[in-house]
Amino acid sequence: MHTASPSLANVALAETLATQLEALLEAEFESLRAGAMDGIEDLQARKLVLLEQMSQVAPGQLVKEDDLPAEWLGFAQKARTCRQLHQRNEMLVTRKLDAVRGALAALQVSAEGLIDETYDRKGRLSWVGAPRRRTANNAYQDV
Repeated sequence: MHTASPSLANVALAETLATQLEALLEAEFESLRAGAMDGIEDLQARKLVLLEQMSQVAPGQLVKEDDLPAEWLGFAQKARTCRQLHQRNEMLVTRKLDAVRGALAALQVSAEGLIDETYDRKGRLSWVGAPRRRTANNAYQDV
């Protein structure tokens, strides 16, 4: 990956791109929070374009903040904010995925240790493999 030198001519453009990325990350969070997954792919594509553009004009990770000219410190702060927003969005995605995995696990029927629910000939719910509960109506049927 190409790492740009911290040219002072690129400061305004880099800050503009970082501001756009910040707004996009906020929109991504709102979409994720609302469960509106329709626009997520578009947001991801736009985010990749912004990140590529930023990598062309802004100093990369190899440049230490101590070595940055003072003009770049505003951009560095915006970049940190964007990283925090990205991490927040990542945590939300992880929590939502965990919830989906939990729901899928609850829906999956496993042959080990679970009782299968079925219907008998009369259309009543019965549990295969479960001990039959004794009631006054069926107390002596198995005898």
